[in-house]
Amino acid sequence: MDEARLSRFPHLSWLVVACPAHPLGHTHVFRHGVQNHWLSCSLRRSATVSVVCEGKQHRFTAAENTVRYAPARSCEQIVIRAGEPYHAFAVLLIPDGHLRKCVNEEGIEPRAELSGWMRSDPHGLARDIRRIVEESSECDTSSFAEKDEVARRIILRILQVNGCGTPDWHDDASVFDRRTMNNLVEYVDAHLKISPSLSDMAMLVGLSPSHFAKKFRQSTGLSFHRLINRRRIQAALESLTNPSQPLAHIALELGFSSQAHFTHVFSGLTGMTPANYRKHRGPTVG
Repeated sequence: MDEARLSRFPHLSWLVVACPAHPLGHTHVFRHGVQNHWLSCSLRRSATVSVVCEGKQHRFTAAENTVRYAPARSCEQIVIRAGEPYHAFAVLLIPDGHLRKCVNEEGIEPRAELSGWMRSDPHGLARDIRRIVEESSECDTSSFAEKDEVARRIILRILQVNGCGTPDWHDDASVFDRRTMNNLVEYVDAHLKISPSLSDMAMLVGLSPSHFAKKFRQSTGLSFHRLINRRRIQAALESLTNPSQPLAHIALELGFSSQAHFTHVFSGLTGMTPANYRKHRGPTVG
């Protein structure tokens, strides 16, 4: 379980699964990862969505810019089938700790029913999701500041949908400043294969390993090890679009000890195996 207060850098620990335009009838199957809250958005044209929640199947049509929210552990499977040619959609996977900590502090338990999903978007959430998706694969850390604000708006909206009050989001001297955080994440992304240690990272900022670990958790909402795995999986989502790359090669290039380890971590975070993601994602069109 991720332990987190509301992070100033939430987008760094999210996973962004963006599926490009596909011909009519193309199907994507997701199994809900228990660690994650889900936000799905139809980016282009409509789709037919089937959700299995507590053993019951629910079907609906998701029009373009329709946003849906699923709390962690609320549903077992999501099947998205293109309702029109060249439909595209995206899913944001948000760590449970980012919402749970704030909700607990407010003394309110989030709703877990399917009725808690959004059917309209009066606050421009689709726009913010598009912004996160557009920059999810960019290496330029100069965009982190803007994405942090976009992610903040998304979290506030999710909490409101769940019947919670607006959280107290403020700067905290116990977290890294933005420039330091950007540099640390850039270093992690560049060294995923060798898996930088706490000692390595602590030396970069002149702290003891224990002090660094605490401050890093406060800054990202995740332990250093968990964030590394999430950044690895985000990189894997890009690598899996190349069908010529064997899964074992991807696993080793991203620092996993084996293909089995890669599959275990990938499945735990996304709710599907790497092979199934590659199969259902299909080739890019256009």
